[in-house]
Amino acid sequence: MPPKKASSGPIVIISGPVYSDGDPSHRPDPSKEKRAWEDGYLQVLGETWMRDEGGAQAGKTYKLDRLPAGYEAWERPRPSNPKHVDRWLYGHPSHKKFDSPNRFVPHFKYLMKYASGEACKCDLCSLGKGKPSPGTSLTRPVSAARRHTRPPPLNRGPVDEEGTPDVFCSLFSLLKHEGTLSRTIEERASLDWRAEKPLVDTLVKRIPRQPAFIPRNGEIVMYLRPLPPGIELQQGAKTQQFFLQDTLKNRSAGSPQWLAGVVTQVPSSAGDQVSLYSPSRVSLPANGSHEPDPLSLSVTGYRIEPLPSINDSDKNLSKQHSYVPLYLIRPFCFWKLLMQGIPESEWHVSIHNAIIASATVSLIDRQHFTGHWPDASINSRGLYVGAECYWIGDTVRLLTEPPSPATIVMKIQKIITTFHNLIPEPANPNIVTGNKCDKITITIQGPVYSTLNPTPSLDDNNPVPTKLLSNPMRTFNNTQWYPINNNPTDEIHSASFSTIHSRLYESSALNSYFPALPPPTLLHLDSKGENIIHARSIAAATDERIVDEEKGKKWFWAGCRAVGLDLERVNGLEVGGFDGERQTKLWREVLGVVDGRGRGVGGGGDEEDEEDGEEEEEGEEGEEGGEGTDDKVEGKGGSIVKSGDDQNAENGDGSDDELMEIDPPADFIRK
Repeated sequence: MPPKKASSGPIVIISGPVYSDGDPSHRPDPSKEKRAWEDGYLQVLGETWMRDEGGAQAGKTYKLDRLPAGYEAWERPRPSNPKHVDRWLYGHPSHKKFDSPNRFVPHFKYLMKYASGEACKCDLCSLGKGKPSPGTSLTRPVSAARRHTRPPPLNRGPVDEEGTPDVFCSLFSLLKHEGTLSRTIEERASLDWRAEKPLVDTLVKRIPRQPAFIPRNGEIVMYLRPLPPGIELQQGAKTQQFFLQDTLKNRSAGSPQWLAGVVTQVPSSAGDQVSLYSPSRVSLPANGSHEPDPLSLSVTGYRIEPLPSINDSDKNLSKQHSYVPLYLIRPFCFWKLLMQGIPESEWHVSIHNAIIASATVSLIDRQHFTGHWPDASINSRGLYVGAECYWIGDTVRLLTEPPSPATIVMKIQKIITTFHNLIPEPANPNIVTGNKCDKITITIQGPVYSTLNPTPSLDDNNPVPTKLLSNPMRTFNNTQWYPINNNPTDEIHSASFSTIHSRLYESSALNSYFPALPPPTLLHLDSKGENIIHARSIAAATDERIVDEEKGKKWFWAGCRAVGLDLERVNGLEVGGFDGERQTKLWREVLGVVDGRGRGVGGGGDEEDEEDGEEEEEGEEGEEGGEGTDDKVEGKGGSIVKSGDDQNAENGDGSDDELMEIDPPADFIRK
């Protein structure tokens, strides 16, 4: 039903917000409701905005040109009184609906003033603060007590803080007794692990077949919320600064409002991963691999949640998620390049939050334990370092000291965490928890290549054969790659995790990110690591978890990614220490029955856990870090790499049939 006729006088059409968090997947059942006449919303929003901003003039009527992208009005007759029509506005990220234009006004103002970084004060965003709309069922807020409670530091013992036996403690203690040890790692008695293991195994198979530019779960990325039709992101040829262009009106639409957020959902199929280019451009092959380029436009895109501050107990920012197409996403490692020309006072708060989170590290899917007392090593299949996620098989750019004029990369073959000179607990010399040792190092191993010819004066300079190059390396057609220091092409080197700059992205991806830059320069973007080093230095000085620790520590080591980023919710669900519904004792009892080692739920599961504790499962490796890791590269003469022959703990071959159970910190979260 059309709204009441507007008042007399000229109607002034005002432009709606450029940015929107509207979720087009939030819609009612079309068999029960139908699209509503939107003029009522457009007029109320236009009039209210102009009046509150002091721009309204007497005798004029103001009307919005359109609703924010992703929002739609729907209606249906009221069952008790069919003559009365109820209307709702759909599209809010919480998947709750507004029941009137006036209730939508605060959220509309938030979208219009998005660049200010102010938090939204509407009923649906202000959980526990505003008065919810009638008929809505808002997610229950986390209590103030738990909101301020962080998990304890990463201190191991016979059991973790949830009562789950710590297999690391068992392994370290057994190593002291045996002298040498090699064990494959599993945790069959952990419900977390059993749920996550198939997902991790699937990722391990899928990720090597993906282009490097595809965002991964748990990564921090720079992104723009979906743009209105006709608005495109462009880069100035002279200034190299980014701006928005209104292609319909052929004029600038201002500076882009970049955000930094966590990828919490990725498209389930390659066809949904979208092109690197906006829909108005013809997509070119971009993945540099044997697989076809994913060109089709995603229906939903990547779900990205703005990153809340690690140092703040208020995590409401993460509720303002968006579904973002790939062409509006950029790796966070290029944040300084993307923010050129935009005053820091205009940055969205999530960018500052992401910078503070740049000095976090957590391991993924720990696989094998080896040791020669008093040293022990754990091999993992992946790790998070700062913003990005890395898996065995990835090609990564390395930082050098001093900075190298060349681009140096490693094809990761191993990820090893080494405990140097373990020390037994003073109260019981037979127990080794791993809390006491000289140092802990996390290293990556693999062949290392450089774009710098080590012997330019020789005719036979031996570039690396194409067949030995990874897919991203092959995409730089006119680039020759050479073994580092003129060593054999298959020589294995070792480098600290802190020397990782980012993944090596395909040339076509870099060209789509920075279209105004000359192609020959793309491989060497941020070659000195200024973006990464600057962010990490800020993080080491401002992340309260690092600052609170022993002086000289530069990293925060977390048991899983959700703890590393101090996330309260992921995809709307409470996670980690914020989840008040975890029943780990019950889970252990259930799994004990399933495995034939329990006496029934509630029938003495704790005793069974205590009996099996030294041979089975370990819970989370603490919810939070606290041990600083040695971020210096192990090598001679300041080199960033060293020969693999010098590594004191190699990866086990997995042939040992004797299994120990352990808890990998998940591919992303523990909920």
